[in-house]
Amino acid sequence: MSPTVVTDLPEDAHSSKSPSVPKGWTAKFPNPKTVQTMLHDSTGLPATLELAEDQGSRYIFLSDKNYYIWNTASEQGWHILNVKNRVELYTNVAKGKGGLKLEELPDYGSDLEE
Repeated sequence: MSPTVVTDLPEDAHSSKSPSVPKGWTAKFPNPKTVQTMLHDSTGLPATLELAEDQGSRYIFLSDKNYYIWNTASEQGWHILNVKNRVELYTNVAKGKGGLKLEELPDYGSDLEE
């Protein structure tokens, strides 16, 4: 059995001081490559993991300078429209409901289903 890998995100290179990780979320991930592969397989987007919901099923990831949120329980994803960097991400996630402006992602791979 391989050991659990935990990755901690470095500070945002575009800011002098990154805000704290929002309450209810974490930036420390066991097996981040496995999660990033799952996100890619689910959305078709290359994924760099940013946040994971504590005790939840949502992940926020970066792909081509855009942020996305994926819910593994519902298998639904959204493009986050009002976030351009990690500072904005943490600030808007911390606001709670209404902090993120979202656009639903189209179904990926649905053409493979009957």
